[in-house]
Amino acid sequence: MGWRGNLRSFNAAVKAAKRDAQRRQKAALKDQIISAAEAAVDDLQEYINELTTLHVCATNNIDWLKIANSSPPVEPRPMNFHRDYAQKKLTNYKPTLLRKILGQAEAKRLKLQNDLNNAPVRDDQDFKNAMVQYESTLGEWQSETDLAKRVLQGEPEAMREVIEEFQSSMTSASLTGKVINFKITNSQVHAVVEVHTDEIIPKVRRRQLQSGKLSETKMPVKEFNALYQDYVCSAAIKIAGHLFAILPQTEVYVTCTTVMLDKSTGHQETTPILSVQFVQETFLALNHANIDPSDSMKNFNHHLNFTSTRGFKAIEPLSQFDT
Repeated sequence: MGWRGNLRSFNAAVKAAKRDAQRRQKAALKDQIISAAEAAVDDLQEYINELTTLHVCATNNIDWLKIANSSPPVEPRPMNFHRDYAQKKLTNYKPTLLRKILGQAEAKRLKLQNDLNNAPVRDDQDFKNAMVQYESTLGEWQSETDLAKRVLQGEPEAMREVIEEFQSSMTSASLTGKVINFKITNSQVHAVVEVHTDEIIPKVRRRQLQSGKLSETKMPVKEFNALYQDYVCSAAIKIAGHLFAILPQTEVYVTCTTVMLDKSTGHQETTPILSVQFVQETFLALNHANIDPSDSMKNFNHHLNFTSTRGFKAIEPLSQFDT
């Protein structure tokens, strides 16, 4: 083969390699598009699931009766640990032959005697430290048992103190709501939470086409409103669950409000849209991981004005409380 043939072969090989590189680049780009589409679909679905399962959370119940009946810490008593240890070391001391030869036996005995002389000081310091810890623990015990007894008696201030301590955990997830207030009257607790407006709900649906590309379409009104209803109801259930966990209540009230247009004034107003009387026995009997938040409202006395086409309308909160 002449040099021209070699050149043609070389050029053909270069072009083939270039085409192969382009095919690999297109394949890699397609894989990236497919992966990005999958991630986008998964991310949106995960977000929607999070919005509608706020109520599915583990909470540790506080046993106020156990706290109220708990025993006080045991007061420490003076101990002679260091003295007894030093005395034992001195009594059992038997110098080795090498120490005797080197003349170190007496020096060692004097050191052990000095340790014994100083031991009471160390025992006394240990006792003082133990008393400081005891007094601190005793103060905490007195405070906790006193609070527990007041809570069990239904004192509003005691319940408010507990709620304030745990309030941050109720709204730790910003999805739950913007503001939560509590009204306590005659041993009854009413939580008023301002949930997010329907802007928290995605306005599009995502799916992955057979080609692997991402498709976004406008979410239908009925689906949009249904998701917002599930979100609001899930937030109400979550707040009720926290209250049942931290307070010995047989029932709690939760009212959800949001900012919406008041057509009588033309202004955006904070408006109640859901009010529920949660009964503990019924609440605990629900399988929270599997319930539909909106459907679960039928288990409780509640005020709700909702249509799939128009969403929420203003309601009057349950009459037991003013908002």
